[in-house]
Amino acid sequence: MLPDSFKDSRVCVIGLGYVGLTLAVTLAEAGFRVHGLEISPKILSTLAQGRAHFSEYGLDDRLAIQVGKGRFTFSRTFEPDMAHDVFIVTVGTPVGSDKRTRFEALTQVTGDIAQVMGEGALVILRSTVRVGTTTEFVRPILERAGKGFDLAFCPERTLEGKALAELVTLPQIVGGINDHSTFRASQFFSFLTPTIIRVSGAEAAEMVKLVNNTQRDLMFAFANEIAAMADLLGLSAHEVIASGNIGYPRASMPIPGPVGGPCLEKDPYILAEGLEPYGFEPKIALTGRKWNEDLPKRTVLQLSQYFSRAGHSSPQRIAILGLAFKGRPETDDLRGTIAIPLIQELRLAFPDAELVGWDPMVATGAIAELGIQPARSAEDAAKNASIVILQNNHVALEQLKLPSLAHLMASPGMVYDFWNQHGQMDSFDLAPGIRYAVLGGFNLTR
Repeated sequence: MLPDSFKDSRVCVIGLGYVGLTLAVTLAEAGFRVHGLEISPKILSTLAQGRAHFSEYGLDDRLAIQVGKGRFTFSRTFEPDMAHDVFIVTVGTPVGSDKRTRFEALTQVTGDIAQVMGEGALVILRSTVRVGTTTEFVRPILERAGKGFDLAFCPERTLEGKALAELVTLPQIVGGINDHSTFRASQFFSFLTPTIIRVSGAEAAEMVKLVNNTQRDLMFAFANEIAAMADLLGLSAHEVIASGNIGYPRASMPIPGPVGGPCLEKDPYILAEGLEPYGFEPKIALTGRKWNEDLPKRTVLQLSQYFSRAGHSSPQRIAILGLAFKGRPETDDLRGTIAIPLIQELRLAFPDAELVGWDPMVATGAIAELGIQPARSAEDAAKNASIVILQNNHVALEQLKLPSLAHLMASPGMVYDFWNQHGQMDSFDLAPGIRYAVLGGFNLTR
């Protein structure tokens, strides 16, 4: 627990999205006095009710406790009488349609901090940024205040759905603009996690985050390329990958599947953006990202070819089960979900089809905002559908009774499982005319 003598005990977390809110609650539990700033009235309203605005196991109860103790407060703007030792920036840095980072929120927040920070404040940047941002972009804005400060980049690397656990167990990377900033930020985070990794500077810390996520994206991309090879050869990608991984210490290939979310969809582009001034393009990283982005288009093309070659009429109803960007750990987060481009491709290929969706975690209102009809259940979604797509790997989809579900579908029909969650299922044992196919096991000639 934080000692009373620790000088950096008053913390302002700016941006109470997934990263900011989980960090704020964890810091409050460690003994810090935390104030959160958030511009969204909807988020503030939800917090005022003692609840988080997203799904994270255990967060609501822990949030309510810290609010009740007065260790975590929140508001929309800086208050005149606020005094903070540490400012932590967790605002979003989205990538636009041109694949370039949007810095509007970061610019605004950094300017606000410069106006209110006291002499000797510690500013920690946690938002994902291109290499050089902390030193070349944030630092000059803070210097306009004419006050001394410490500045460090300390990336967030938690797994969505397990952030509360990982914030106190994962090693924390720390890179400051100078040695004093690095030491001070290291001391601050040592009250959360036992392992602190100090790197040479902010640039190294920025690159660590981007490289970690780009590596994951690349591994998934290769798995998805293996799936495409297996489809052509009439093999099972899951069998090939799983067999190669068993007992072989130099193999750790993931299984194929949709790759999205708020980090992996953009971090390779942010990495590339930071290298542009040096005339370098990370071709492997960007090729992997493009391959993952094209998965919905490749899949819908396969489905379209199947119905066309088999002489079936065009589907009149298509159901997507599992709309969040991932199912394990479970989340209701739709940011970067592959379901969005999948819906777009389905509309292009089957313009007359009704699209319906269901997710055990996502509210019906959020599903409707995707432009599809929300269903009350998986069974409701599958009724009279010619195509049922299992988009993510939530345990509820693995537990579906596919034979019962298939009998609700229109025949001929297809259950397409991105995650091979029912791999033991014989393609023709579901119901008359209903076929089961998987990513990396979908051969049109069979």
